[in-house]
Amino acid sequence: MERSQLRKDDKTVRLSNEISDGEKEAIRNRKPKVLACLKSLGIACEEDNMPNVAVLGSGGGLRAMIALQGTLVEMEKEGLLDAVMYLCGVSGSTWCMSFLYKEKDWTKKLQVLEEHLCNTLSNHPHDILKAFSILCRAVEDELFSLTDVWAFLVLCFMLKECDQTKLSQHEVTSTSGTNPYPIYAAVEVKKWHEERGKSPGTWFEFTPHECGFPGPGAFVCTKYLGSKFEDGNLEEQREEKNIHYLQGLWGSAPACIPYLKELVYKTFSGGLRGEEQNAIREAGISCTCATCQGILLLLELQVHASAGEDCEGVFKKLKEVLKGGFGHLPHCDPLDKLQPKTILGCIFAGDPKSKSKSPVFTKDKNINLIDAGIAINSAYPLVLRRERKVKLILSFDFSDGDPFETIKKTAEYCETNNIPFPKIDLEKLDPGHLSDCYIFKGKDVPIVMHFPLFNMKNCPGEVEHFRKKFSTFPFKFFYTKTDIIELLEKAKMNVSNNKERIREEIQQIVSSSTKEF
Repeated sequence: MERSQLRKDDKTVRLSNEISDGEKEAIRNRKPKVLACLKSLGIACEEDNMPNVAVLGSGGGLRAMIALQGTLVEMEKEGLLDAVMYLCGVSGSTWCMSFLYKEKDWTKKLQVLEEHLCNTLSNHPHDILKAFSILCRAVEDELFSLTDVWAFLVLCFMLKECDQTKLSQHEVTSTSGTNPYPIYAAVEVKKWHEERGKSPGTWFEFTPHECGFPGPGAFVCTKYLGSKFEDGNLEEQREEKNIHYLQGLWGSAPACIPYLKELVYKTFSGGLRGEEQNAIREAGISCTCATCQGILLLLELQVHASAGEDCEGVFKKLKEVLKGGFGHLPHCDPLDKLQPKTILGCIFAGDPKSKSKSPVFTKDKNINLIDAGIAINSAYPLVLRRERKVKLILSFDFSDGDPFETIKKTAEYCETNNIPFPKIDLEKLDPGHLSDCYIFKGKDVPIVMHFPLFNMKNCPGEVEHFRKKFSTFPFKFFYTKTDIIELLEKAKMNVSNNKERIREEIQQIVSSSTKEF
């Protein structure tokens, strides 16, 4: 296949390193909004030297979801959000993004959406039976995996909804120019195991227009997400994977086998901690009815199958429990179709016998994807694509653990792959004395502004207290409304306290350089 830009609805694998036609249209439509915003900030520039600004939201479970919401609300309040061209997320931040992009003009409704998110996460009841019903239907899918279990049981409980809409339905929201262009990240499991995320070929991106590997340059239309391709052509169109499934895939790092095993075994033995016990009880999983016991057995079944362990005993129990109303489930026998050993999301399939020379489709039948946070917990590799021409990266880091891990890993990744990135002086990065903003710059490289969520400015003398209170692991199923409001406020302070510094960096880019790097 000729490596060239193909039409928007092409039923082929597009082999090109160019961004999609849909993304190009979105950028054209967004530029007037960005220029008007810069003018309001006192920055005069022409379209040809207008800097592309990208906001990165890191992973971090519910903490990241809530903190990104607060960050964007404050950026809009301070008049900065309309200067942003790209919004790119990993794991928990993708949950926030996919929640927002259901609204066509979400940048104008952020305060209302914040209140809705706060009320939903803290008060909205969770319909475990609905989630289980959806999961029962998912069992029939050829690509059924532990990702489905994680998405429709655990994540559905956490987010209090199962979003059945499709990513391709966000095209208008993303292309009109009203909102930044969204990019969601994942990594390919096999490549990650081989190279630990150090190769561009590991990274996989999702946008409302296309999904694919930017490294080798292989993309399909998002509407065909989940379909089968052979020799680079659409062979069998299947229903596009829905947003909730993708949320499970994008945020699947906490669903590691050891953690799920621990959760299942704790549930059976009554060994859950107080808040975990409450979470399970509120979801109805402690109930002895057939449905709730079926949920537990299905979860345990998938844990064993995914680990390559003997699951015949558990499967027999499940069959006994489900002899009634869910009789179709026993036909999905994991002994016949063992799942891979990790949480996988099979997005589009290729033919291993194909003669296609594409590096993506020659070896494996399925492309297996997982939370990008296992590689780098912030999707720098996607916004650093030369074709996106990003000159300022606003990195809002909601990670657990080392608040500089993402910036360190990115510097190593860029050095390995000869990608322009500022030098990082590790001696100046002291986790014990966290500032609210770090600026990294250099010649012919993008400027990076890095904002650790909790720092000496917004949590004076209490950084460790807040890091422990809002830690990712043990994994948080929910936050109280008081906790959510507190977390929102901490995130907002990192924007309000650095508004002028952000404006100054944009001004410097406009004043000092018009060339691409």
